[in-house]
Amino acid sequence: MGAAGILAAAEPATASPSAAPTAGRSRPADPTSRPHKYFAFDTGLWNGHQGMANCRIEMGGFVKDEKHNPLFREGIFEHPRLPWEPRFDNGYPNVFWDADHKKFRCYYTLFLRDPASLNTPPEKRRGQDYVIADRKTGCCYAESIDGVHWTKPMLGLVGFEGSKDNNILFENVQGTSVLHDPADPDPTRRYKLITLREAGGTSLCVAFSSDGIHFSDLKPWPANSPSPGADCHNLVFRDSRTDEYVLITRLWDSNIRVSAMSRSKDFINWSKPVEVHRGNGFDSQIYSMPVFEYGDLYLGLASLYRDGDTTLPYHDTVDLALQWSTNLTEWNDVALDDSTFIPHGKGMGKYPRGDFDSSVIFSSTPVEIDDKMYFYYMGGKGPHTGWRESALGRGYIRKDKFACYGSRSGNAPSSLTTQGLNFFGENIELLIDIEDGGWLDVDLMDQAGTVIQRGFEADSSRLRELSNGWHQLTWEKSSVMNLDRDSFYALRITMRKAKLWAIQGDLYVRPLKYAKP
Repeated sequence: MGAAGILAAAEPATASPSAAPTAGRSRPADPTSRPHKYFAFDTGLWNGHQGMANCRIEMGGFVKDEKHNPLFREGIFEHPRLPWEPRFDNGYPNVFWDADHKKFRCYYTLFLRDPASLNTPPEKRRGQDYVIADRKTGCCYAESIDGVHWTKPMLGLVGFEGSKDNNILFENVQGTSVLHDPADPDPTRRYKLITLREAGGTSLCVAFSSDGIHFSDLKPWPANSPSPGADCHNLVFRDSRTDEYVLITRLWDSNIRVSAMSRSKDFINWSKPVEVHRGNGFDSQIYSMPVFEYGDLYLGLASLYRDGDTTLPYHDTVDLALQWSTNLTEWNDVALDDSTFIPHGKGMGKYPRGDFDSSVIFSSTPVEIDDKMYFYYMGGKGPHTGWRESALGRGYIRKDKFACYGSRSGNAPSSLTTQGLNFFGENIELLIDIEDGGWLDVDLMDQAGTVIQRGFEADSSRLRELSNGWHQLTWEKSSVMNLDRDSFYALRITMRKAKLWAIQGDLYVRPLKYAKP
């Protein structure tokens, strides 16, 4: 079934909570035990000193669902009006496909009470200051069969102004996320919640559920698990490398927001949170960063808060940038110049006019549907600390097309040379886009990337188109299986009017002697 069919169908059977995690850069004893995939932006793939010319990393094209966005808004702007949803604020959306119940689920943080937003319509907000007073946080829930049309079910769990007819999951909490963990042998723990409780003593807390709706009482972190600041999107995932739960949360250092990590084997006892990533001064603070495993890497969806100089046009806004890591403790920008992943809509600084996502963006980790990866995000128009309206939106990239190498200068040829690769099978595939009149060919070189191997010259390289942009690489009269099986060889890729996104197959990159464990 194609992606368009899924969006219209009642049961999107091919959707999954995210791309299936695979073992990470910490390779098994035998690296030939599985195929490997390497992305163009991964510096570990390339020889950065030899054989790179006229090339640069470019971000992939994020396609917003303009037909359906926004998917749902703050309840005070819906019909019927929901007075317990006056301001989503950052929202911190936590969206996944639940295969057990055949529905998309969305858990989101909001202010259940915010008199200023509740009582001041948008047309009267211009020229008035937004006053923070008597606000109360909470977590609400929405669900969808097709990922487009969402309902906010009346859960009957939390009272609001004398009634439990609402979609409130918890009150006095923020930064909530829920992990669907179907592999847990205990059915009462298959949905794991973590949140920052703000009443009765501020603390990170956990809770468990069998159905994703009815959770146990919030259980504070034990005394041996020091809580971080955590006023952010506290997203948890299960690390396939260690089989531990990993929390990406937030600390403060020298008045700067920084990302922090904590680990747990049982979801109850957590390690001391430690800093793992920070931006660059006041102008680029990492407000929150949901992380997910993908291929041999970890990818982070960093919401970058623009504080500091109030005269800058983007002051008090939040961008969404893509980061990558091999180990969760050191992080890199995907692109040197600009790693923006989800671009803002039009109208920044023009509230109450402007697109729903013109000023602030916080994203959930992806949901994979056929050949697309959908990212659900909370977009806001209006500054972070001022009047703001927020709504849930979504968009997608083609699978694996996060960023690519392309030409730095027009249509002039570009060249790239990999690190040494060991080939343990015939299959070598390149994810590429080639424009009309463009081309790509490949020399096989020695490990240093200086000597072409006989029979593996560029003019004898061949590309056979597979599916979804992947092409199989071979040479006309030579096979990599005839090479020395214990040696490493480099690919020198030359291309014109083409983009290279990834390389995969029966190959692995030569381990460097100075690599971190």
